[in-house]
Amino acid sequence: MGVFTVLVLGLTVSTADAATTWPGDSATKTADGTNVFGKNLSGLSFESANVVWAVKNGPSTLYRLVPSGGTWKVEQKRSLRFKNGQGDPDAEGVVSTPDGLFVVTERDNDNGDVSAPMVLKFGSGSNAMTEWKLPGMPSVDPNDGPEAISWVPDAFLTKQNFKDDTGKLYNPADYPAHGSGLFAVGLEATGGIFLYALQDSGAKLVAKFAGGLPQVMGLEFENNRLWATCDNNCSGRSTTLAISDGRFRVTATYDRPSKLPNVNLEGFAISPACVSGKKVVLWSDDDNTSSHALRSGSLNCTA
Repeated sequence: MGVFTVLVLGLTVSTADAATTWPGDSATKTADGTNVFGKNLSGLSFESANVVWAVKNGPSTLYRLVPSGGTWKVEQKRSLRFKNGQGDPDAEGVVSTPDGLFVVTERDNDNGDVSAPMVLKFGSGSNAMTEWKLPGMPSVDPNDGPEAISWVPDAFLTKQNFKDDTGKLYNPADYPAHGSGLFAVGLEATGGIFLYALQDSGAKLVAKFAGGLPQVMGLEFENNRLWATCDNNCSGRSTTLAISDGRFRVTATYDRPSKLPNVNLEGFAISPACVSGKKVVLWSDDDNTSSHALRSGSLNCTA
């Protein structure tokens, strides 16, 4: 199998020129009721095996989902606003972490012609508790900005001898009050991934690297690796990345499950629970194809 070279963010990355079969069941199914969410469901994250958070990018809405038979039902939902109580955050991704619940936005829908990449932290209310502007990203169209977010534990990064973009070994103490991990943010326009420390003093860019796909729509840290996913612009493919020689590098490229429709899959999440050798995987369809915005499948626990 040959390789090709992709130039992203000034980094040259070699990756496989053909994807391999999805490492789970080929079958998938709809996982929500009819027209529960409508269009614009954009991000997903498991808090636990029985709780999923989802965000809608317009109007900005946060959902708490719980199992209901073979589907997921909305247990709670609320509108989202910026810290000042104003605006309509274009919520593109969400991640549940030990440090709280975080949402990535690419702009304010009330001022949609202006790019405004930010991470917002939410508690139990509608207004963001904390906001971080994201430095170091290239200038892109306001609707091609941050599309995905995940969280990578400090314990993993230090164990794997991760290095920042200067080549220095990562030391969490160099980033006071940043919590217990770094945040990976995926840029739709380039497929690049940016790793940030969210400190009280602001967001600090620690590293950037290519995700191995032309665009990135979803990110998920699972089983000591980072997943990056793309929508129908890349035929629903995904990559995995692991740390090698101090840097995140692509380790595999996968086709979507053969029975998963090639639709606008923007959200991606993997359950932390392994049951009978499988983990539940969820995708969100921004277009609400056939009146369903959630689809579920499986991933082999040993994949």
